[in-house]
Amino acid sequence: MKRHSGFILVEALTSLTISLTIIFMLSLCVSEQFKLINQWEQRVNAHKIILLHLENSHMPNRVTIKNRIYYYQKIGNTYQVRVNNHVYQVKS
Repeated sequence: MKRHSGFILVEALTSLTISLTIIFMLSLCVSEQFKLINQWEQRVNAHKIILLHLENSHMPNRVTIKNRIYYYQKIGNTYQVRVNNHVYQVKS
């Protein structure tokens, strides 16, 4: 039985390509999940700030959490928090 070195090279390149594709897709999925977690964390913090303002009227309107600046304001019967071009609001 005669072995061809070209076949081994093609097999190695194919397995390398498949491995790199899997690594790329996994890193892409993980980065998207971190973005989603950050968005949820931002939303939870905004609602927490609204609740803190309802409990204590002496809270500052500008709060910094994890290098993000949250701005609280009450407009009529709507409580809203702005952070990173997102607005979270609750109507009473």
